Amino acid sequence: MEFVMLLLVLLVVMVALVASRFIDNSNPFQVQAKSSLFSPVERSFLSLLEKAAAADYKILNRVKLADVLEVRDSATDKTRRSTLLKLNAKYLDFILCEPESMKVIAVVDLVNVQHRDGHKAVPDWFVSGALEAAGIPYLRIAIKSGYTVTELQAALAQKLGKPAPKVEPTLKGLVKKGPTRPIRSLKPTTATLAAPALRAVPALSHSQIKAQSTALIQAS
Repeated sequence: MEFVMLLLVLLVVMVALVASRFIDNSNPFQVQAKSSLFSPVERSFLSLLEKAAAADYKILNRVKLADVLEVRDSATDKTRRSTLLKLNAKYLDFILCEPESMKVIAVVDLVNVQHRDGHKAVPDWFVSGALEAAGIPYLRIAIKSGYTVTELQAALAQKLGKPAPKVEPTLKGLVKKGPTRPIRSLKPTTATLAAPALRAVPALSHSQIKAQSTALIQAS
């Protein structure tokens, strides 16, 4: 009898231990802060996008598609419910807005195309179709190193139907600017060369000069 009671006590203790692993009522908020809002790749691209577009647009990050689009009044109740569910489930990486009115000008998604399971590697037909139906330009930009501000500005300009920025020629190596004033020649001038010779010749009298002139005329 005592052995049976001992087994029952052990069974109750084991059940309690197992249940405690699945039920934790000590703190209802089992969360902690992330180390950073963006990944290193996202931070790098955001910095590049700010240099390329911050002068013309306000840049917002991680905006829900439902904050950008709304369901038309003519939609049926069934269509409205299903569309709202999809709009609330989709997030956009970067939004370009008109600074004063905050009107959405374009949407940019950063895409990891290295493998099929990468970030937004597979195009979302609902996102692209909904933005196209609303007349909002949508850019999917692949993650890669070596992007320049000019390249990103050109991509935005092409999508927005604006003139492409002028591309400055790229020169390899160190390029020194030309002189801002004329440089004197390092070759001595005739006057400089003749000056020491003139100083070395002793002064001639009037009669000696006349005799030399006569000799030069005769030699010619």
